[in-house]
Amino acid sequence: DQIGAAVRNIHQNCKKVIDKNLSPRPLVDKEEGEEIIVEPNFDPNVIKLTGNVIGDPPFKGVLRHKGWQIQKLELPTLSSGQDSKIIAPAEVEIL
Repeated sequence: DQIGAAVRNIHQNCKKVIDKNLSPRPLVDKEEGEEIIVEPNFDPNVIKLTGNVIGDPPFKGVLRHKGWQIQKLELPTLSSGQDSKIIAPAEVEIL
């Protein structure tokens, strides 16, 4: 129970950071498991077809994952002395 409570709190905080800095939105506005028609002019970067893909669109299928797209990207500005390519510095404990 204690681990579950701690993880829920971590997940809630991660969601707040993602929502604040990325504002993700679904690529397809339907529920997963719903039937969907993929029109001939679909963008393969937006919709990935799986399963029995034969012939040309339109395709009829089931939405397995609605996909996600970032609406905005607002990351904190680093000071001029920080290298933005470093995700986390190495850590050395001096004995």
